[in-house]
Amino acid sequence: MAVKKNSKTGKWQFDGKIYVEGKKVASYRKTGFATKKEAIRAELEYREKFISEYRSVRFEDLYKEYIPFWSTQVKATTVTTECGLYEKLIKDYGDRDLLDSKVLQDIISTCDKKYSKKYVERIYTAFNRVFKWAVKKEKIKSNPMAKVYRSTRKDEKRKEMLFFEPKEFDCFLSVVEDPRDRAMFSTLYWMGIRRGEMMALQWKDIDLKNKTISISKTVVTIKRNEADPTNTPKTSNSYRTITMPQKLIDELLAYKRIAEQFACYGPQMYVFGDDKPISAETLRRKNKQYIAEANRLGYNIPEIRIHDYRHSHASYLINNMSSGFTDFDIAKRLGDTVETLHNVYAHWFKAGDKGIIDFMDNDN
Repeated sequence: MAVKKNSKTGKWQFDGKIYVEGKKVASYRKTGFATKKEAIRAELEYREKFISEYRSVRFEDLYKEYIPFWSTQVKATTVTTECGLYEKLIKDYGDRDLLDSKVLQDIISTCDKKYSKKYVERIYTAFNRVFKWAVKKEKIKSNPMAKVYRSTRKDEKRKEMLFFEPKEFDCFLSVVEDPRDRAMFSTLYWMGIRRGEMMALQWKDIDLKNKTISISKTVVTIKRNEADPTNTPKTSNSYRTITMPQKLIDELLAYKRIAEQFACYGPQMYVFGDDKPISAETLRRKNKQYIAEANRLGYNIPEIRIHDYRHSHASYLINNMSSGFTDFDIAKRLGDTVETLHNVYAHWFKAGDKGIIDFMDNDN
């Protein structure tokens, strides 16, 4: 803060800088005051008004202004999914000053103790993207997340990835009597497709003559029992046509003979539903029930999630790469890039590499 008389005009002026949390957020200069007292009073009023307006911005308001812009940049399903996270953040922390770096650091540090590393990264990114936009739009002077850090968890042990070995899947399938459920879980296991891709399958997507399944859409679960079946796949690599093994074709044929008796049967019918896809919650519940039944009978199979069927398929293929196909072939089948494949399943590729060395060392 400084008040002085301008030697050229003879008028009084004030200039200075405003700091919030030790960071400069504004520089100012005003001139044209008749007296020193008038300039001092004007500067105090200016600073009070600026800081009041700066502090009056709420995260909730920024978020609501940001969403229309963000909706033009990403898929609607991404917006829907992430809006749920924003609403949770506002519900849990909206009574605090979310433009204060110290408050944000406390939230991230608290979340680091409660949630997975991946979920904390989502929270961090959610805050950060709104604030970056707000700075560009001059809604706020600086990004408060610039001073916030999250734990790298460098000593955290990677959670073991669960999956079915082929014999374990056979044990699982042995307790499944319903033809549709047998075909459904077989599709997940032997094709490695994502849950939403499986839910979105219609009979027009399945070519039993040429033994292929075409993936061109996905179901996104909005709420526990609400789904949108009209979405495009996750990435451009996700559009693909992949070949079925005979064991899956047999299961689909057995179910198709039954499905043909349904009033809604036709090219548009959802294979694992009717005029609507099976719900994610029903799928989850059935999986849990069948695993419990298999273990009740003494099979002792792992309690995998629906997404772990995809891991199971990837594991099965990676561990059998010596049969003449490559990591590129596996990535193409899964609808991923080779880089993603190696990042997600790095530990399995390392195990495969050791197998190659063992083979070479023992080859006489």
